[in-house]
Amino acid sequence: MTLSELQAKIKSASDKMRADDNTKNALKYLEQLTWLLFLKVFDSLEENREMVAEIDDTVYKPLIEDEYRWGTWARDSKLSGDDLIDFVTDDLLPYLRELSGSSRAERFAAIFAEVRTVMKSGYSLKEVIAIVDSIDFHALDNHHSMSVIYEWLLAQTADAGWSGEFYTPRPVVETMVRCVNPKLGEKVYDPCCGSAGFLVASAEHIAPSTKTTEQREQFNSGTIYGQESGEIAALVGTMNLILHGVEDPQIIRRNTLEQDIRNVNPSDQVDVILTNPPFGGNENPQVQQNFPSKAAATELLFLQHCMAKLRDGGRSAIVLPDGILYRTETAFSTVRRRLINEFNVTAIVRLPTGVFPAAADIRTNLIFFAKSGRTESIRYYQVPSPPGKRSYSKTNPLTREVLKGVEHWLVAGEPDEYSWEVSYETLVESGFDLDIPWPNTSQVTGAETAGEQLEELQARLSILSELTETLVKAHAELHDYPLQEAIPIGNFVVETGVRAGGKTPDRFVGVSNSGGLAAFKGKPASDTSRYRELRPGDFVYNPMRVNVGSIALCRREEEAGWVSPDYAVFRLTEDAPFDAEYLLMYLKSEQGRAEIERQSRGAVRRRLYIDGLQRVTVPLPGDAEAWSALISSFASVRRHLRELPVTSVGALAAFEAAVFSPREEPDERTGEANPSLD
Repeated sequence: MTLSELQAKIKSASDKMRADDNTKNALKYLEQLTWLLFLKVFDSLEENREMVAEIDDTVYKPLIEDEYRWGTWARDSKLSGDDLIDFVTDDLLPYLRELSGSSRAERFAAIFAEVRTVMKSGYSLKEVIAIVDSIDFHALDNHHSMSVIYEWLLAQTADAGWSGEFYTPRPVVETMVRCVNPKLGEKVYDPCCGSAGFLVASAEHIAPSTKTTEQREQFNSGTIYGQESGEIAALVGTMNLILHGVEDPQIIRRNTLEQDIRNVNPSDQVDVILTNPPFGGNENPQVQQNFPSKAAATELLFLQHCMAKLRDGGRSAIVLPDGILYRTETAFSTVRRRLINEFNVTAIVRLPTGVFPAAADIRTNLIFFAKSGRTESIRYYQVPSPPGKRSYSKTNPLTREVLKGVEHWLVAGEPDEYSWEVSYETLVESGFDLDIPWPNTSQVTGAETAGEQLEELQARLSILSELTETLVKAHAELHDYPLQEAIPIGNFVVETGVRAGGKTPDRFVGVSNSGGLAAFKGKPASDTSRYRELRPGDFVYNPMRVNVGSIALCRREEEAGWVSPDYAVFRLTEDAPFDAEYLLMYLKSEQGRAEIERQSRGAVRRRLYIDGLQRVTVPLPGDAEAWSALISSFASVRRHLRELPVTSVGALAAFEAAVFSPREEPDERTGEANPSLD
């Protein structure tokens, strides 16, 4: 049977179901066709097991009793019309729902627990059954061909509003799988597996390494794991895996977000997670109680689920919307801080719009992380838009060729013009805002990129507006950021900044009144032996101007160096009741400057020495997570404000080029652009 012949059979069956009153729409006929195909394929696998047992002179007991096996009832010429409908509705489906006695039987029963779709006409159903029965699933080529057809069917139903939330373009899936590189012996898991695209691709990636009978058994029943809340989706996903050679996939029908992940048993953790969770959903407060950071956003809850389910040394790749990267509400900020500090976020791939046809306007990212220590740096990659287009689409989809640069950068460390890297210290300075735009955007000013860059400018302005709105809300609800008693910080401050002595300082650093660190522009003294060393994690301030904001925090190695011998350098102890960012924000506030003034000494030029700093009292944050999120909001807004001028200039330059470029007039018949003859 050729692929075209198989496609003709599937189309014929689909046409018959669409003509039936009970299976007119795509969702209904997909469900009906899926469970029929599932039973046919399962019966083929059972026949294979029986033949192997006979050859090995062993006994194999089929899971389904003979009366309910496909080969018995589907080929019974006497069972037709209303009798067929009655048998399927009153006997077959109830029997399948009550299977028990083994984990395999219980999974089978769970698959059929919610299957309800049965065609109204028993005669039409008989014709569909005959078409399905004519497909020989024993032939390997037909297995592969059926998979192609099945994925085509799934793509068609995206228009009907079902599988669009589960269907991830194949190039994206395969790139994620190759970058994560699941292996035989590892548990591969998708918490919202839908049609099982990630699990299928993982199975195809692993299958060539199965050489022995034991390895094949491990592959069939101990490698692929998934959960799915939708009954049709669970059935589709299981069927899809079986069609791709996984005989006993561990797919459970369950609402993943109803699981309490605050204390996950290590035995329930997995090695590899690949997923594309639903975005924009709103979970009820009861479900939110299952998570350390409570939020209504389903994408944030799924991210926390993945973090909890990953075992030590495990790795994950997840599709997430832009909001996850920058939103500064307490839950978002806390989860992002945990992700960076407790996991190794290795890469973030920025996708252009249109990659997911069912959500064409949503900006998405592929986030790769491992449970292998703190993040040191993140490799970013900006997937380019199609040449001359603003976004991808159904008619102009993302291709594997475009994603090759992603794999070269993430796997082999080979950079190109779309890749860049961001250090941990830079992320800390930005308030753990991960929405880092491609730094080369402003350098691309060709007319063909004008629309794309204007859209990027619009997106940047929208993000800035959203972040500012968070601050407006925080200002209106200051009771959400309680302060406790003020305490002297003396016990939590240690003086640092060793003198240069015989060392020759290699970089001199200054502190501006606005509180930033920068290379010292003046000429250092001829005697540099008393200059103080500034290291990451140190505070430095000008004792005579700290009351007007001349204090800074060294966050990364690039800012380190040597400061004036008159400056004070200190750092917080590990047991301090607040972090460095909180202290910096307070000392630069109006209240903090007044406290500094109170503890300064001197009649003419007042100075704040270290002993005076130790007497400064600082109010303790009442809710540390809420305060961290607020401080992140300020840092994020500042970073986006700094980037906005560059983005603006690049977008305007690109548009100016477009204004004077040759016009293309659309063809009145096709709508396609044709070069103007003027």
